[in-house]
Amino acid sequence: MKMTTILCCIVFLFVSMLSAVARQQEKPRVIVTTDGEIDDQSSMIRFLMYSSDYDVAGIVQVNGVQKDGHSKDKWIESQIAKYAECLPNLRKHNPDYPDAEYLLSVLAVGNENREDLHKLPPLLSDSEGAQLIIRTLLDSDPRPVHILAWGGANTQANALWQIKQKYSAAEWAKAVSKARLYCIWYQDGGGKWIEQNLPEIIIYESGAPDHDGGWRYVWDYMSVDYYFKNRLSKNSKELQQIMDKPWLADHIKNGHGPLCAAYPQEYTSEGDTPSFMPLIRNGLEQHTDYTLGGWGGRPEYKNGNHMQDGNDLKNGVPDSHYTFQRWLPAIQNDWAARADWCVADEYSKANHQPVARILGESVRTVRPGEKIILDASSSFDPDKNSLSYQWWQYREAGSVQTKVAMKHADEKRVEIIVPDNPGKQLHLILELTDNGIPNLKSYKRIILNINPLEEK
Repeated sequence: MKMTTILCCIVFLFVSMLSAVARQQEKPRVIVTTDGEIDDQSSMIRFLMYSSDYDVAGIVQVNGVQKDGHSKDKWIESQIAKYAECLPNLRKHNPDYPDAEYLLSVLAVGNENREDLHKLPPLLSDSEGAQLIIRTLLDSDPRPVHILAWGGANTQANALWQIKQKYSAAEWAKAVSKARLYCIWYQDGGGKWIEQNLPEIIIYESGAPDHDGGWRYVWDYMSVDYYFKNRLSKNSKELQQIMDKPWLADHIKNGHGPLCAAYPQEYTSEGDTPSFMPLIRNGLEQHTDYTLGGWGGRPEYKNGNHMQDGNDLKNGVPDSHYTFQRWLPAIQNDWAARADWCVADEYSKANHQPVARILGESVRTVRPGEKIILDASSSFDPDKNSLSYQWWQYREAGSVQTKVAMKHADEKRVEIIVPDNPGKQLHLILELTDNGIPNLKSYKRIILNINPLEEK
């Protein structure tokens, strides 16, 4: 082999390695804590199918409001084994899927004792799961760690308490800077204890029982009318169709490999899935700030670092359910495509998200009255499908509440006039849709900061 050829190979390998490192650095890190109830088992199927999009730092089995934990059932190990069977096909569509052996290596058990549901975290026994959380928050990786509570949060609370009590002030400051807690309501005393005793920690309490809002009656057992205790869903009939038994059977459970076949419920009922929706790489970048809004809802800060579900406007009426409902069709189609990946042994045999791009910066400082042209002509579809464009104002995510007029909102290039709202922020979304089967969407968020001064 000639020296030039060897050098070219070395350069290629080095560039590839740098690219892989860059991809890893871009990914959000996540620790899931799960009580193993049947809806958790359903959410875990989808979580594994999206594990290419984030770095799984841990899967911790804990207790929840219903029963003790379920680690003894080995249900996660069983799902990971089925994931391993699908892995060769999944990697044909995205090479970033982790090894099954790696996922097993970060599986741990936290507090699963139902008697400890409302015990103060300082009184809890230490656990392997708590130590995993501690190690991750104190390691050298500077990225935020999204710690998702699908069950109780007392293992997280105990881990945070240990760091604050047993480690240095600098290490506590590091943990505070990295921790992002997304709680599917407070199923035990842990979440409220963190909120009240560790106010430095950023914590999102979604679907708080006091208002039955957010993902409740949208994603949970009430996603379809009458299936759970004869209760009505908050979803429209159209949305119920894509959560119902026929849709799930056709698009996920039947003919899509062993992992999808292991889905334990007859209809889409995943009360915990919204917690990892911000981490999915769809272009909305919600993992950088939950309040930006996206597939994981749109929380608002209510008290210090404590967030709860906000309200998006549905037909002009504020509605916390709509913060989740508005994305459901895109989410379900995207999941159906992932199910296809599980059995498609060639890239060309399935559909993939289009890539939304704009010319210029996505965060800009602008002046009132300025004409802005946003150009998405560099967007593309990896499958060579046709694309449609839709630009819209995400009013609830920004501070400009007046409706901004747009010219050519359904074309590649859109034109707007910056409103006279100095000091405010305008959020615009490019929604890109392909015509593949199923139709898939990706997004690009543009944030315009309206300068209160005459000069930029």
